[in-house]
Amino acid sequence: MADEKLGTTFNGEKKARKSPQEKIADLQKKQDQLQAKIKNEKAKLTSEKRKMDTRRKIVAGAIALEHMEHDENFKNVMEGLLKRHLKDADRQLFEF
Repeated sequence: MADEKLGTTFNGEKKARKSPQEKIADLQKKQDQLQAKIKNEKAKLTSEKRKMDTRRKIVAGAIALEHMEHDENFKNVMEGLLKRHLKDADRQLFEF
């Protein structure tokens, strides 16, 4: 223990100083933790963007469906677009 360098804490206790390898390992651990936090926050942001996009589509779709009931020209245009772009599995959602 005579080779060990000692530092002093705020309360006067003696503790062994970390070697450069230990400091690097500690910093690497902190970096890994920060990267995990960044990844988590990016995932939250992506999820929130996806939810907002879905909500926009639902609201716009509801408005379009409502407008189709009141405007025959709009209804014809929307039905044409839907028939052209819908997959067979989705066609059953609409009554045409």
